[in-house]
Amino acid sequence: MARTSVTVSPRSEAGKGVSHRLRAEGMIPAVVYGKGREAVAVVADPKQLSAILNGSLGKNTPLELTIEGEAGSHLAIIKDYQVHAVKRRLTHVDFWQVEADQKLVMTVPFRRAGRSLAEKQGGKIRITRDDINVACVADKAPAVVEYDMATLKAADANIHISEVPLPEGVEAVFKHDYSLVQVSMPRVTEAAETVDPKAKKGKK
Repeated sequence: MARTSVTVSPRSEAGKGVSHRLRAEGMIPAVVYGKGREAVAVVADPKQLSAILNGSLGKNTPLELTIEGEAGSHLAIIKDYQVHAVKRRLTHVDFWQVEADQKLVMTVPFRRAGRSLAEKQGGKIRITRDDINVACVADKAPAVVEYDMATLKAADANIHISEVPLPEGVEAVFKHDYSLVQVSMPRVTEAAETVDPKAKKGKK
């Protein structure tokens, strides 16, 4: 997976007043941290980060993060971010520097794909969650996990998270094997009807 390049600049000042000034100048305060390194206060481009967060991978997007003045770049993801309560603009971002082989727990969207035979025959489908937690390295983060509804038969079913196929290198994270897709078929009661053959024959 190609990484998105992001360059940030270190900052020496902190405080609410500084943060307001940075935002007025078209930048936002941010922090870069990770195992084995001290947190570094930086400033970042809010337009670039908004585009990343609104992209297919969102905050799980693997970044090639460069801090001006430091040699080389670092693999990172957006660990957390804050937005203005009314204007909905980014106000702060936390970058998390990680290792390429480090498994991360991420939240990704869960969706259904296609239409099942159960639905075609009147079955009711219930998806219990809009997202799931998975573990993988940053470069393997899926944009979405989809369940192929065509694999469902026309019968009551209860598909658990452990039964949902995942991309290679990605595993589900759960404490209890919860139900994710529920299928219930309609109950049909057919009344047996007895017909007099002679009456049927004579009817025109």
